[in-house]
Amino acid sequence: MPVDSVLAPDRESLTAMEEALEVMMSRLREIVAEPQLTQETLVEITSIYNNVAYIFLYLEANDEFVDFERLLPWRDAFHKNADLDGQILEKLLRLRCPDPEAEESRLAYVDQLSAKQEPEDVAAEQKLDTLLTEAKGVLDDVQHDQARLLERLGTSTGSGTPSAVFYKLSSQVTSSATRGKLARAWQTARDAHLPRLLGLVDGMIEVRRQGSAAKGHSSVLAETFTKCAVEEVDVAAFLERHLQRALTAHTELEAELRQVCPDAGDEPFAHFAHSVRTAIGGAKPPMFDLDDCLDYIFTVAQQVFGLTLTRQATSAAQVITVTVRSEHGEVGHINFDLWDTGNKTIRANHTKGIRNRTNWSGVVQRPVAYVSCRFRPGADGAGRITFQNMHSLFHEFGHALNHLLIRKRISNRSGLEYLPLERLEHLSMWCEKWAYHPDLAQYLSLAPAAEEGLALCRRMKMIEYRRTYLERAVLALLDFDVHRRADGGLEASFRRLDERFGIGRHCTLGDFPGYFTWPMFTANPGANFAYLFGAADSAQKFIPFHRTPLADLSHDQAPELFLPCFDFDALTTRPDSEALFAFYDTAHLYDGTTPAASAGSCGAQQPGADS
Repeated sequence: MPVDSVLAPDRESLTAMEEALEVMMSRLREIVAEPQLTQETLVEITSIYNNVAYIFLYLEANDEFVDFERLLPWRDAFHKNADLDGQILEKLLRLRCPDPEAEESRLAYVDQLSAKQEPEDVAAEQKLDTLLTEAKGVLDDVQHDQARLLERLGTSTGSGTPSAVFYKLSSQVTSSATRGKLARAWQTARDAHLPRLLGLVDGMIEVRRQGSAAKGHSSVLAETFTKCAVEEVDVAAFLERHLQRALTAHTELEAELRQVCPDAGDEPFAHFAHSVRTAIGGAKPPMFDLDDCLDYIFTVAQQVFGLTLTRQATSAAQVITVTVRSEHGEVGHINFDLWDTGNKTIRANHTKGIRNRTNWSGVVQRPVAYVSCRFRPGADGAGRITFQNMHSLFHEFGHALNHLLIRKRISNRSGLEYLPLERLEHLSMWCEKWAYHPDLAQYLSLAPAAEEGLALCRRMKMIEYRRTYLERAVLALLDFDVHRRADGGLEASFRRLDERFGIGRHCTLGDFPGYFTWPMFTANPGANFAYLFGAADSAQKFIPFHRTPLADLSHDQAPELFLPCFDFDALTTRPDSEALFAFYDTAHLYDGTTPAASAGSCGAQQPGADS
């Protein structure tokens, strides 16, 4: 039986969703009332639950437009129903599936329902949630103190984040001495809360250690690596090589900073924002047409993967629903949810794989991905986006494609969890690099001045990525190291890295604990190396595309080249970090034309800035 429901739930009416939920619950109870499950009814159950999750995830993402409170009892009826869970678990334990994929799904479902009944697991999750909530509270306190610092300097945060406002302020200060004082004051405001934050993060690490040991794992990292297709020792070697290379690149960027700001002293990165402003030379970055950006990345998908993306008419003006087809037929759908940044603030573009593929014995459910998309309306009413949001949109489009093209027939796991962790960012980071392809300008129909602006945006984005080389490398190794060990916290791991690599000359411990409250770190502790794997792999894969006109591409090579992104059983390729550094190191702060130390850009005193 097909279990497809509405593709983009109507924000004006909840009737269709309520009816769909009622039908699915009725069918679920019919299945559970049968004497025993079969392979086919197991697949049907997983598809029903996946569809229910799709509806509520979509509604939650759009809660500004939809009051779906009346549907919340339905969510509890599916997901917080101990009696129903018990009946399904009892039948799952008696079932054996001859098909390996169905049996894998059954075992995963047994583990999931069994864990819900274990009080120890529930207590550990509650403790982790409490520690995480407190840690986020500390980060809020840091932001509050930093906002107060900005106010004392006569700068209001307004609708921006304190860090963004501080970056802009630092870029405008012409005195290098003042910029150094500002950087130290900013770090002091942050580090005043460091002991408490470290204690909470270390507390989360210890709870995970106890939980992993109770399950028979040698470490938290060992448990995480049950979801990987690479070995710990290989990842450790990759991370250490990457860190050594990042240290070299960091030193090279320091030298460039001193070229632009000769009096930068021992704190060259305190002057990064001002150096970027100097390199820009007062140019105003252009905005880009949202529809042009979407058409361009849709063309990339067509040329590389042989996909046709067609926009569908919807009743919701804030949603662009796109049907994705291949030569074999319909693949799935992507919902681009449009957020006017003038009216709504969200942290960043993001993707949710909110429904998975099922095609099994008559149960047909095509995958759906949801992509948030920030924009600003232009004078003509058309959506306009910054280069940063274009770059982010291409990244999230890669996640959406990955979700749609995964070769999986049973929706027993949500989103991209089917893939090994180390491959989760491969396709998304490859897609984001299309923001740097030489053909982009012609697809955006830019005037000559805007083309120059696009080139400047690319250069600045690449330099910004170079600035984060070391931080990304240290962060991944900290995450890896602390979860590999039976004791000790972040401070001990940082000290070990400093003793081996001398990282303390370039960064401080306080730069890192906040990241450990992010979803990727809490969901898959120790696996932040996946971002570096994705960055390196995507750079390697993009090189031949970067050199080829978009119109000349053929999708003949795509199936083999991107197989690890879609098939769990494919081998994970060992990426070479050198391709990543080679790609971004082509952009420089000082290009021979930057007015180094001219017009008082670094040495002159800005009146009133020394407060």
